[in-house]
Amino acid sequence: MKIIAINASPRKNGNSAKMLDSWIEGYKSVYPDVEVERVDLYTLKYTGCRSCFSCKRKNGPFYGTCPIKDDIHDLVAEVYDADAIAIASPTYFGNINGMLHSFLERAMFSKNTYHMNHESLAPKPVPVTMIYSCNCTPELAEKFHYPHHWDDLEAEISLVFKHPVSRVVAYNTYQFNNYDDYDVQMFREEDKREWRDEHFADDRRKAFDTATVIAHHIR
Repeated sequence: MKIIAINASPRKNGNSAKMLDSWIEGYKSVYPDVEVERVDLYTLKYTGCRSCFSCKRKNGPFYGTCPIKDDIHDLVAEVYDADAIAIASPTYFGNINGMLHSFLERAMFSKNTYHMNHESLAPKPVPVTMIYSCNCTPELAEKFHYPHHWDDLEAEISLVFKHPVSRVVAYNTYQFNNYDDYDVQMFREEDKREWRDEHFADDRRKAFDTATVIAHHIR
């Protein structure tokens, strides 16, 4: 059994990474010996889809696969063999960041067909957990339609990976070690710290619990 945990944040130990680690801990609480591949996307060099359409060419050598040889080539193939995947991303302008978007283009376009029913070429269903960390409160996220963006993304992911997507969100995250060093007039460090102390442990627990539910279902 193998799980893949992808950190799309440039910070290796930031909020997204900590949420992802809790998801891993949750899965391992059910399967202690599970093989874990943890990936930090910002350590890799790659591009998004290059529109070569090799993955769509009839009888071509790369039909249904991405031929681009770079740092995510193997990972793009491996995600479809995993038993479960978790992807953690900070929220930039209401959605996932560019690094993750480029990865998903590469990972998903080759398996997403232009057939009339948009059937997926994925070999099996793979449960995916999307973990979002964002700087705003739940109320502001609703106001600026963050969940709507996530809904659209997760609909595409569920189609390609042939499985419903689980969602975990950490809101109003604590961004800086010292707020006085930055021009952030919208935020009071005391308010952010209070929210973190009250909510972030619960957010990590939700990631943990989500993973245990998925692992028990696989069992």
